[in-house]
Amino acid sequence: MRSRSASAAVVLAALIIGLSVCAQAQQTQPATTQAAMRGIFVTLSKVYDYSFDATAFADPKNRSEILGTLTALARNAEELNAHGGGLDPSFDLARRSISRDATEALASYRDQNFIGSRFILNRITDNCVTCHTKLPAERQFGPGKAFLDSIDMEKLPLTVRANLQIAARQFADAQKTYEDVLADPKMTADDLAAFDVFPNYLRVSVGSMNDTKRPAATLEKFAKRADMPPALKADVAVWIQSLQTLKLDAAKGGELVTARAMVADARAKTAALSDRSRLVDFVGAISLVHRYLREGSRSDMEKAEAYYLLGVSESFVSRSDWISETDYLLEKAIRTAPKSDTAKQSLAFLEEYHRSGYVVPARAVPADMQINMDELRKLVQK
Repeated sequence: MRSRSASAAVVLAALIIGLSVCAQAQQTQPATTQAAMRGIFVTLSKVYDYSFDATAFADPKNRSEILGTLTALARNAEELNAHGGGLDPSFDLARRSISRDATEALASYRDQNFIGSRFILNRITDNCVTCHTKLPAERQFGPGKAFLDSIDMEKLPLTVRANLQIAARQFADAQKTYEDVLADPKMTADDLAAFDVFPNYLRVSVGSMNDTKRPAATLEKFAKRADMPPALKADVAVWIQSLQTLKLDAAKGGELVTARAMVADARAKTAALSDRSRLVDFVGAISLVHRYLREGSRSDMEKAEAYYLLGVSESFVSRSDWISETDYLLEKAIRTAPKSDTAKQSLAFLEEYHRSGYVVPARAVPADMQINMDELRKLVQK
């Protein structure tokens, strides 16, 4: 058996494409497409003999195999973008991002920009986490478990392991892995906060698993750590309290109303976008809104409010500058119902979000973003 050499990012990205198409679209795509996507996943999973190795990734001996995988990745990503309908539009950004990033990764590799290619491929996993934690855990994908069983997961960093488990929709395993990360003595409390372990753990536990008791108990143990900085200690205390009172199932039939109240209350208790004290509330609201969008057709006014609530909530949960769902969702809210009060609220929050520095810190707003904002203002003001 060959040593695991080149970049695991190749297979991570390929896995994301296969699973994103199969697990999310299996109820809406023709049987022939389902079979093709499953076949792509199985084929790509067999080439998992790579690891994180920059030298091997650039080695000419591996070029044919890596180039073939990247070409298939880009082709399947475009297929997902073009034909991955059937989901609510909040998934559109992830589909477009995967297609764009896969194409750029292939182009970079062809240009022998190996660092850029590997960077883009590794960041594609953000799309996976973003997409799959929107769907309930009961939507499983059979080959995912078999794939993970074929990998020496113990050799992977815990955070990478968790991302793979989410990609394979093995949410219970991912939940346990994140708990192992939180208990890892090699990781300081500050490190865990910087690496976004908390929002990812809560997305899996609350959003996918509909579980509040287990994360509450886990965070109670975590709160006893001696290296807790005061600000994080205070946030964890609020998260525990929020988990103990959060009852998402009680909102059945009134998900949008409940999410609206949760977001309003959480925003009233946060001083700035950097304030993560209400992380649980925003994650819970995101889960409720996605339930609402899944469970029936909605009017434009209802969809606009749903996108607004998602956009606001994501701004307090996500810190990735690679996938900014907030921009996309708030723009979607405005364009869906441009004459509504929701559109005005969305525009106001979007402007606040841009001023916060999370989108384009320490530099001027790009021209294309400024043009788009001007267009959105005209839509709302007409």
